[in-house]
Amino acid sequence: MSPFHKFGFHVNRTGDDVLDAIRRLKPRVVKTLEHNIDFWKRVREFHPDVFLIGRDFVPQDEQGKFVDDPTGIGRAYAEKVLRLEANNTTFQGRALFDAWESYNEVMPGHVGDDEKRKYDDFQVAFGERLRAGGFEPIAMNFATGNMRGADFLEHFAGTLETYKYLGFHEYDWPELWRLHKENIEQKGEEGMWLALRYRRTMDLEGVRAKYGNKHTAIITECGMTQGVSGGEDVGPWHESHPVPEEEYWRSLLWYNNELLRDDYVLAACLFVVGAVSPWHSFEHLGGVMNRLEKLDRSGPDQPIPQPVPPQKQWHASTAGGAPIAPPVISPQPPVNAGAGQQTLRGALLAAATAAQSIRFQPDAPIQKRIFADGFVPNSPEFSTEAGGLRYVGQQAEQLRTGEVRVYYVQEGLWDDVQFVGQAAG
Repeated sequence: MSPFHKFGFHVNRTGDDVLDAIRRLKPRVVKTLEHNIDFWKRVREFHPDVFLIGRDFVPQDEQGKFVDDPTGIGRAYAEKVLRLEANNTTFQGRALFDAWESYNEVMPGHVGDDEKRKYDDFQVAFGERLRAGGFEPIAMNFATGNMRGADFLEHFAGTLETYKYLGFHEYDWPELWRLHKENIEQKGEEGMWLALRYRRTMDLEGVRAKYGNKHTAIITECGMTQGVSGGEDVGPWHESHPVPEEEYWRSLLWYNNELLRDDYVLAACLFVVGAVSPWHSFEHLGGVMNRLEKLDRSGPDQPIPQPVPPQKQWHASTAGGAPIAPPVISPQPPVNAGAGQQTLRGALLAAATAAQSIRFQPDAPIQKRIFADGFVPNSPEFSTEAGGLRYVGQQAEQLRTGEVRVYYVQEGLWDDVQFVGQAAG
């Protein structure tokens, strides 16, 4: 997986241009509606570790029939997926696909509790049968802005017990941070209603508090659509209100930087790489793909946008949700090269030892995590209290990109090191 991004692909068609994009980027996750066996075998040849997710198209009116017999229809749908030719094909001794989604954007968040519980039964039946057949099921995949953490916990408990992978759809327009920023600035709330809704659901609204690290989140669709603000469901390149590529890229840099904060997020699949009608205004092949390749190779080409001041952002850092502030680092005393009759070498070594404030301890829990993430400490460890709990923290920096993070752990829970932070600029 690239250390610089978590973007995957949502592929609606195959072709040499799509194959070339996968070859260039080698995304960790690809989700596809096209089950072309020969194409995906070619992908596996040069990218054997791709996590390949399939989606079997079911018309919306057909999806709604699950309410008639949730368990029976869920099991029958899994059987249908398992009978697909792609799922009876192996490549180099393994299944061609890794995982399959349950239904797609099956219902809005305002439907009744009974319908939600029936869909929970459907997903449990689908997931259990699919897993018995050797594939991972991907749950939820509701439309952007739909369902809350409370819905997950109250109405989809069976799904949360059954599934490892939870799918989210996240869109906004004309910037990915639009509603996130508006909610924070205008209402003084935490944001995360469209883009970053996965974090609201998993962290702020309690799914991870109850289930810990049981689940992996995959943003199975992400990008821009005018539909979120009352317009047509068209993408950033639509002639009605095109978004300049540079502005869209800044949104992607911001969103990616947020994804990198959360270890439980595997990838966010850009909708779409390889468009079919009527989705051509969402196409990511071309300029964005070229920029993504540069990001993959050498990191961000510009400072990461900070539309919301870091101190106003919510991160899963304390019981009360308030971010831990980075420590204030005092300037170091100057080296006194003329101390007594020492040689210059001796004076420098002695002064450096006296001035040293950071001592590398690679086996210490926090520094072990810092080094594993490719960062280096740039402060001593420090302690702080928040929400009645005591935390130990240490600031670190990624030398190539300048990104700064504060790694921290609750005293006594040394195996659960987390971080908050921001990119340089």
